[in-house]
Amino acid sequence: MTMYGGYSNNNYAARDEAAAASSEAASAKRDVASLERELAKLKLVCAAVWELVKTRTNLTEDDLAAMVAELDAKDGVADGQLTRSVRKCVSCDRTVPSKQNKCMYCGTIQPIDSIFEGI
Repeated sequence: MTMYGGYSNNNYAARDEAAAASSEAASAKRDVASLERELAKLKLVCAAVWELVKTRTNLTEDDLAAMVAELDAKDGVADGQLTRSVRKCVSCDRTVPSKQNKCMYCGTIQPIDSIFEGI
């Protein structure tokens, strides 16, 4: 171990690793704070949209809860998440990845369920 000014190379390496970890932690905290702000905005927009729909139609909280449950189960798993699953091509019946809008085997454009678009 080489000593420079009372510190070994291992001490310098450990100090550099600690500084890098601290920087990564600070970056992660900023990312979490940003996501929390985005989530708060989305919650506000969802609440506003629901209030508009509720006051301009005759839909109820029960109607909303039923639709949430229906959409939640649409992917085959009632897990509180909206996810796309693998689908079958409307033309050749082969598997089409959920993020593709065109069959890679026959080239047929696949219909997109607007609820799942962009997921």
